[in-house]
Amino acid sequence: MQLANALLGAVQIEAMLTESAATGTEDLAAAHHQQLATAGVADDPEKLVAFLRWQALRVAGPLRLVAQDASTGPIPLAAAHTAEGLQKLLGVIGAGQVPDVETVKAHVVEIEAARQCLLDAIGNVDILLQMLNGLSAMFGDD
Repeated sequence: MQLANALLGAVQIEAMLTESAATGTEDLAAAHHQQLATAGVADDPEKLVAFLRWQALRVAGPLRLVAQDASTGPIPLAAAHTAEGLQKLLGVIGAGQVPDVETVKAHVVEIEAARQCLLDAIGNVDILLQMLNGLSAMFGDD
């Protein structure tokens, strides 16, 4: 597992560096599609959602660690809440692209948890905006 993740990290940084040289959104879309095709998820919506959920989980973990630092402001915390909400929503989507009523009912708790994560993210963004508004008022910036 550690070797696979070490290799993944090396490949991801190379992808990040090469994508910075992309000439347009079409190039990026083609590169991203290539990743999905190579992973075998491009043409299977259920596999694609599971893959995206896994990626969201990989984002959410480090964001949670950053957000636990006492010096962290509201934006990293908002990002952590957002990543967790996305991960939960992708889990619900994994139950079916167009779930029936019974499937949705079975996932109400997860949907409510995703909603709460997103509300928490909005709350943290609002905190930052209030702080910025307070600074603007204090220094007379408009």
